[in-house]
Amino acid sequence: MLAGIDLGGTQVRVALARSDGKLVASVRTKTPLLKTPQGLVDWAAAEIGRLRGNQKVTCIAIGAPGPIDVKRGVLVNPPNLPWKNAPLAAMLSRATHAKVLLANDADMAGLGEFHHGAGRGTRHMIYITWSTGVGGGLIIDGHLHRGAHGTAGEIGHMIIDPNGPLDTCGPFGCLEVFCGGANLAKETGRPASELFAAAARGDKHARMVVERSARYMGLALISLTNAIDPEMFVMGGGITRSWRLVAPTMLETLRSSPFIKPARRPRLRRARLGDRAGQVGAVEWARINQ
Repeated sequence: MLAGIDLGGTQVRVALARSDGKLVASVRTKTPLLKTPQGLVDWAAAEIGRLRGNQKVTCIAIGAPGPIDVKRGVLVNPPNLPWKNAPLAAMLSRATHAKVLLANDADMAGLGEFHHGAGRGTRHMIYITWSTGVGGGLIIDGHLHRGAHGTAGEIGHMIIDPNGPLDTCGPFGCLEVFCGGANLAKETGRPASELFAAAARGDKHARMVVERSARYMGLALISLTNAIDPEMFVMGGGITRSWRLVAPTMLETLRSSPFIKPARRPRLRRARLGDRAGQVGAVEWARINQ
């Protein structure tokens, strides 16, 4: 059997699957209840042991928020978890006697959407998660592309306007500083969910901020299209709950590029798997690497 774990700052989910990737069981809990990396390992190992019955789990993949060291399986310093330099892969491997892989959560969500969600049937797909921050996963020729150091897909840290505000990653004018929910909340003084709700009600200032944010995201789509030439963008994350507000502006911006002819213009789709994408993708990663 295989297992996939989706670790977030709010919740952690564990899914068990057959060796062909077919999910058979899933369970979740609130991350703060686990308190420490060891707490996570103990809970996950116990749930995997309970769910697997008398069958052996051979490979487990964990999707976790970056930064992570994928080669050593270490959770380095995630922004929404007070855990630093936690060797999660080694810890869980000792507890379960299974092969354990640590991967970026956006990569895993993208893999899930590619195999079982909105990206099915494509070979070249870019997944973008747009929520508190902005992240991504790259599928190139049917395979997850992680780059030379395992950090490919950091879409939120593309520089869109060097004269823009300072981003937490160091440079000025990153995409995330213009689009990320946390930065929009900081700019407007209200949570992103309230901002987008106000825009939907017709609030002029909120609508202006939302449309500006979607336009910057559209500019990012243009750059990504020129660099990678995908068939499709699949977008997930909390802000896509306001899809009708942001999609038209993103599409209008993408279509405004005279260099990107209609014949090679990628499609833009809303993600289908919702909050299941991470665990579904983690199971796929375990299947691929078992």
